Amino acid sequence: MKNLLKISLIILILSGATAIYAQKFGVELGYLNPRRTGTAESTTNFRGIRLGGTVEYDLKYNFSLLSGALYSVVYGDKVQNYMDGDSIGYLTWGHSIDIPLRVTYTYQIANYLKVFVFAGPNLNIGLSQPQKVSAVLSDAVKAQINNLYNNPYYTESGDYDLYKKAVIHRMNFQLGAGGGVQFKNYQLKAGYDFGINSINAVDTGSLRQGGWYISLSYKF
Repeated sequence: MKNLLKISLIILILSGATAIYAQKFGVELGYLNPRRTGTAESTTNFRGIRLGGTVEYDLKYNFSLLSGALYSVVYGDKVQNYMDGDSIGYLTWGHSIDIPLRVTYTYQIANYLKVFVFAGPNLNIGLSQPQKVSAVLSDAVKAQINNLYNNPYYTESGDYDLYKKAVIHRMNFQLGAGGGVQFKNYQLKAGYDFGINSINAVDTGSLRQGGWYISLSYKF
């Protein structure tokens, strides 16, 4: 966790420096499809939108450094089935801020047309993650699950915030890559971010979150 905090601090400092010396600014709107996978629980698929601003600093030889701040809201709906009709349903909303730091290479193929590729880290900071749990469990199954997770959140129906209940961590460090095309001041890009650290705050194995996205942006 200490190493993650150091890396996060470096990303924030570099992102701030990019903003101070930025030569280009932009706005971005996109669709994203995060995916949370763990060694001790089933996969949760999210879908949502992201909106924010970007800053870019030109380097040499068609390279540039891109950063910004993007607000995301995502939604996930999952049902975990057990024996004899027992089940737990999870309706989850996620609110977060992404701070990317991408090295971009751009190649101009016509007067107004460019293609580009990018790679680098992304810091996903969780703001809130409200979840509605609907549990239909026998006492025997409930006891088994409580034994495994040692957290009543997993077996009790109710409304929770996963950060406040200490189920997951807010800091999600990711590495990603992607590419796109630019026509005049408009960019269409897509990419994938891989979750590097485990966001599981409960001692039940690793839990990582990453996913793909596609977005449209306008450069000023």
